[in-house]
Amino acid sequence: MIFSSSRVRIARAAFFALVACATLSGCISAKMYVDPGLPKVSRTDMPVLPETHPVQVLFEFQTKGNANARATSAIQPRVVAVAAESGLFSKISTSADQSDAGILKIVINNMPLTDNVAAKGFGTGLTLGLAGSLVKDGYVCTASYSRNGKTTDVLVDHAIYTTIGNHSAPEGLTPMDPQSAVHLAMDQITWNVLKQLAEKKAF
Repeated sequence: MIFSSSRVRIARAAFFALVACATLSGCISAKMYVDPGLPKVSRTDMPVLPETHPVQVLFEFQTKGNANARATSAIQPRVVAVAAESGLFSKISTSADQSDAGILKIVINNMPLTDNVAAKGFGTGLTLGLAGSLVKDGYVCTASYSRNGKTTDVLVDHAIYTTIGNHSAPEGLTPMDPQSAVHLAMDQITWNVLKQLAEKKAF
């Protein structure tokens, strides 16, 4: 029997709606794990500058290269908080309120790194979580700091793993709830951005 593409899409949508309901009811569980590859950075790793300057923080979160306004709004406060905690700036702002302020621009692009994500999700749902699946999401951060006509660029890569259903955890990693995992990954990215910029004498 041959199905039209529209019928296939409808059937697929109905199936994933069923899987979502099962997930919410606890039949299929999802756990997230932050990749350990990115160095752990904190304020103690930041240089003590002889003089600090105000900074305007420009942040955007993207999904597959497209602006994601909802995620940007949710994550921006964390990026600003890390910049403030770093001790690298005399004042933090998200608007241009001082003429001598530097500009810290951070763009984080979320790109799936697992092949055939839909097919894996379909298989997990079909077995009500017994088969299980592992998905890896990549986060590519491009950042720059500009002041007095000088711009310094850095690049930071990170990742989060998600297990769905009956799938073993990535070796050595601790499961986290989705919000905590995303917050930790975004904080780690921001800290590493600032450290790399500092190492390049951007400030």
